[in-house]
Amino acid sequence: MSLFDTQTAMIMPEDIVVGRSIKNIRTVFQDEAIQQLAESIRRDGLMQPLVVMEGEDDDGESITELIAGERRLRAILMVRAQDPDFMKSGVPCITYEGTLHEAKYINAVENVERENIDDVDLSTWIAGRIGEGVSQTELGERLHRSPSWVNFRMVFHAQAADAVKQAVRDGLISFSAAYHLAKNLNQEEQIKWINKARKLNEKISVEAAAAAGDPDKVVRPNKKARARMLKRADDLADNGNDIGRGMSLALRWVEGYLEDEEMQDMVGFEETK
Repeated sequence: MSLFDTQTAMIMPEDIVVGRSIKNIRTVFQDEAIQQLAESIRRDGLMQPLVVMEGEDDDGESITELIAGERRLRAILMVRAQDPDFMKSGVPCITYEGTLHEAKYINAVENVERENIDDVDLSTWIAGRIGEGVSQTELGERLHRSPSWVNFRMVFHAQAADAVKQAVRDGLISFSAAYHLAKNLNQEEQIKWINKARKLNEKISVEAAAAAGDPDKVVRPNKKARARMLKRADDLADNGNDIGRGMSLALRWVEGYLEDEEMQDMVGFEETK
């Protein structure tokens, strides 16, 4: 039996309450993206109804609360601010008739399935559900993800410094790299890494973050650094420096510029039988 009223209701967008009982998993909204969505809805109409549920305010008065579709609602309100006649008969809505607990997952699944949800928001939301007593296994099943996927975001939320979370939002570090940084370093060390990356304007790689805090791991230099080293070795070799020649050959071999057989011939290598 469906918990959705199959009949679409037309509700004035200004009458829809946002965030009273159902907190959107998404807290960051890009103005430019909302503007683009507003233009699309103005031009082509609303392709997917909003999802709402009936509730009460603090005074016991009936309200209609949004469950899913806040980006669409913001876009519609943006259009109506310029054109009050737009959707003057109301916006199409589907009413959800299940529990408040279940409604939270509807909001989450819609955002997760779109795969453009902010990982910081997602991790915060997951931590909130865990705090309510929901197991990681249930969360994984509800969100159609593995328990390890849930656990990664729990670790990130609990251990990542605020500077790391902001760096994820700024695109300075991927979520995967941020997870490793949070797992491997204390918050003070995490902040140092982020400050250094911002100063150098260099993105932190997953490889570098995974090696963080382990003195036995050496991170492979990036492509530009390897190219600079190869040029330096070539310059030394051109000046008759034997060490430079050896470095040049070794670097070219590692980079795939020399086949194994060529390398063996150049260094006089004889395979032991």
